[in-house]
Amino acid sequence: MRKLILAPGALVLALAFAAPANASPFCAPFFCAPPLPIEYRVVTRFRVEERVAFKDVPQTVQRRVPVTIVKEVPEKVLVPILRDVKRERTVLVPVTRLEPRERVSFKVDFVPEPRERTIMVPEVRLVDRPYVVRLPSVRYEQYDRTVLVPEVRHVPRERAITVMKAVPSVVTHRVVTPVRVAAKVCDPCRGFVGVCGTIPVVRDVACTVWQHVPETVVEKWTEAIYFRRPVVEKVRVAVPFLREEARVARVPVTTWKPVVQRWTVQVPVRRRVVETIQVPVTEMRPKTEVFVVQVRDFVPQVRVRKVFIPSFKVVPETVVVKVPYRVCVKVAYQVRVPVLCLPLCPPCPPGGAVGAALPGRMPPARP
Repeated sequence: MRKLILAPGALVLALAFAAPANASPFCAPFFCAPPLPIEYRVVTRFRVEERVAFKDVPQTVQRRVPVTIVKEVPEKVLVPILRDVKRERTVLVPVTRLEPRERVSFKVDFVPEPRERTIMVPEVRLVDRPYVVRLPSVRYEQYDRTVLVPEVRHVPRERAITVMKAVPSVVTHRVVTPVRVAAKVCDPCRGFVGVCGTIPVVRDVACTVWQHVPETVVEKWTEAIYFRRPVVEKVRVAVPFLREEARVARVPVTTWKPVVQRWTVQVPVRRRVVETIQVPVTEMRPKTEVFVVQVRDFVPQVRVRKVFIPSFKVVPETVVVKVPYRVCVKVAYQVRVPVLCLPLCPPCPPGGAVGAALPGRMPPARP
């Protein structure tokens, strides 16, 4: 079977006038067009795009390179020197000589003298002194006391409680299920063709559901009740107290007794005395002396020193620079295009012409 690619105008005419005589009840009220197969083909097309490319272009660049220049600079410097110079000076020289002189002085002599005094001397003696001591002691006494004894008593109890009981029940649900059904479809070449399709069908389904129903139940149990019973018992208690006891202690007692003390004292006595002594006397006598002094002086001297001068030197350098430019490129791309494929069938049986399906639209074809 061959396929024919139609133009859009031919497709419209084919859809308008291609209606068989034995049209199906499922077709449109005016005409029934058979389904035409449509294919999607991938078609390669081309478009022109501008893209940016880079090319290497050599360029000469002037660069400044740092250079250090050494220059000798003469300079005049004053150099310090020391020279000896003789000088004279007059100085005062101290001279010491002994000179007799008289002076009045006082000498101290010690003369013995008897002395006496009365002092209080402490005297210690032991004396018996009575005193009372409180000693801790214990006596036992008997008392009555009430004690609570724990006891347990069991009492029956009951109460009404509500419990949830599970009860089964039947519930009907509407369920949508798919069902396969046979249907007829008209074909322009073969007429009615039977096909199978799926349609939704609503059914009632019975389900068992468990429901919880409240129910009142009487619960019985035995409760233990704790209580305390009073009991009287006798207790022996130790009572502390202080017991008095008389004792005698020997206590040291200090008293003061007068005592006369006698001793000899050396008493200083001062007397006047005239004596002759040699006193050193210092005199200042002038004296001329010669001495050498170092004098600082400056002598001019020419020196040469090196000076480093920073500078720049221009050096040409060739570099490669990437320069952008536009290039037109042919780019291929693929597009999906819908294509109508019309089968070429043998002529239809009599009575299935296009004019029979559309009366009044188009006159029947002449032989």
